[in-house]
Formats: sequence, structure tokens, C-alpha cells
Amino acid sequence: MSEQNDLSQDEKAVDVTSQETHFSIQCDDIRLISSLFHPLTDEDQMPEGSRFTFKISAYVRGNEAFSHLETQVIHLSTDDTEERKGYFLRFGLLAKFTGDAQIDAEQMAGFVRLYTLSILWPYAREYAGDQLRRAGEDCLSLPIINPQMVTERLIEDELVQVEFIP
Repeated sequence: MSEQNDLSQDEKAVDVTSQETHFSIQCDDIRLISSLFHPLTDEDQMPEGSRFTFKISAYVRGNEAFSHLETQVIHLSTDDTEERKGYFLRFGLLAKFTGDAQIDAEQMAGFVRLYTLSILWPYAREYAGDQLRRAGEDCLSLPIINPQMVTERLIEDELVQVEFIP
């Protein structure tokens, strides 16, 4: 191998051979654990525009973590007669992660803080879109987000709640 092709000689390359970078974490399961969906029939229940809200909480036990993404969607639209329609959807997804035996609870907590949104948001978008399509709405109900930017804000504002369980 020539030296010019050897990244280990490049001062801008990042060496990731330390112990902290070699843990393996597997997403074992993702489940829908709750769902509530209904039309908004009262005009007073309908805000001015569609709304999307979510909350992340996690539970860590040793090298296992359970991440809960709770999502709420208020979707508004108008039909051909210009009548406003609205739907309320609230649901929860739960992911189970298992790490190597060497990983400790703090490291698992760091993982779920950083990656819960990135892993579960696509599932949330698909579920919400599917529910609204079944109700006759042809739309993407949850926006495409930049999970890195959103996660950075969540961590800065301490909005990802992690509880350690024995």
C-alpha cells in the first residue's frame, strides 16, 4: 500500500480504534404500543394549521435500552367543497436495543439520547401516513426532518428523558 493511499498517515483522518467506538448495539424490536385516531368534528378543536409534536423517553437496564417515541399529529385539510376536515392521531412506538456485554448503562443512555429519533422517526412517518391514507387523506402527515439537528436541540435542552431501571 502506498503511503499516499494510507489514511492512517492523513492528519485529517479520524482514528476510531478506541474501545469506546467498538460497541455493537442491535435494535431487537420496534413495536406500536398505543394508538388513538379520530376525526376532529368540532371546529373549535381545529387549530389554524396542521401540528406535529413528539416526545422521547428511554429506560435503560445495563446493556439494554427501551426507547419510547410518542407522537401526536393534528392534520387539517379542505375537501372539494372547501369544508375543513381534521384528524387527531396520537401513537407510541417502542424500540428495544441490546448492546455488547461490556457496554454500561451510561453508554446505552448516551446511545438512545443520540439515536432514538433517527431510528424511530421513519417508522413514525410511515405509520402516521398510513393511518391518514386509510381515512381518505392523500398526504405525508409527518415532515421530513434533519434528525441530527433536532437531536442536538433535544440534548442541549435536556428533552430526552432517560430513566435507569434495576
